[in-house]
Amino acid sequence: MVDQLLRIIERIETAAATARTLSEATDWQAKSASAFHEKSTLWAGEVAGLACLAETAKLDAMHARDRAALREADAYAALFAPAGAR
Repeated sequence: MVDQLLRIIERIETAAATARTLSEATDWQAKSASAFHEKSTLWAGEVAGLACLAETAKLDAMHARDRAALREADAYAALFAPAGAR
């Protein structure tokens, strides 16, 4: 899960960078080019925001994985604890 989120974050960041590059490479003389620049800049910002959301999901997944591992370790340790310690 975490690895998949890392790949998603990389793809999102690449898409945002591509949108910014396209926006910067456009000749702003034409009215349509100005509209494209405005929309692509907004889109790049929205896509970059998705990277932040995916990063939060990645951190949540990492914490959940760690909590599950701790519970598993506690359950395993309980199996071998002395009878009076249970």
